[in-house]
Amino acid sequence: MENSIVSIIKYLVIKRLAGDTITILAVKEYLVDGASPSTIGYKYHVSKFRIRGYVQRVVDKAHSHAIAAAVVRATFPYIMGIDPIILKIGGKYVCILCDTQLRQGQVEHHIRRKHKDIVNNITSQIIIKLRRSHE
Repeated sequence: MENSIVSIIKYLVIKRLAGDTITILAVKEYLVDGASPSTIGYKYHVSKFRIRGYVQRVVDKAHSHAIAAAVVRATFPYIMGIDPIILKIGGKYVCILCDTQLRQGQVEHHIRRKHKDIVNNITSQIIIKLRRSHE
């Protein structure tokens, strides 16, 4: 179960570093707040099928809806406290850490490949905070 928790946290960290706040909010509103995919999709101008896809990725990583909800609930404040490293300028994306220009489809891959150490560091910090809060 530890690996599935780490996997969910890394997924959310990468989304936040990429500046994809809508995915994080959608997953939280569905799993934690109980909002429907249709309601969330309408709110963020995203199809309900895309919302279901976001949620399914997190649930698949957890192998359980309940575990996914618990991890998202516990980590949400920490995830939202992360500053994105990607800026959207016009139709282009720029990594502020290495000044690389990217297309939208390259952003998360870039973060996973070039800034893996930052993802791992933030993930570790969140896990430490979670353990401290449950002691």
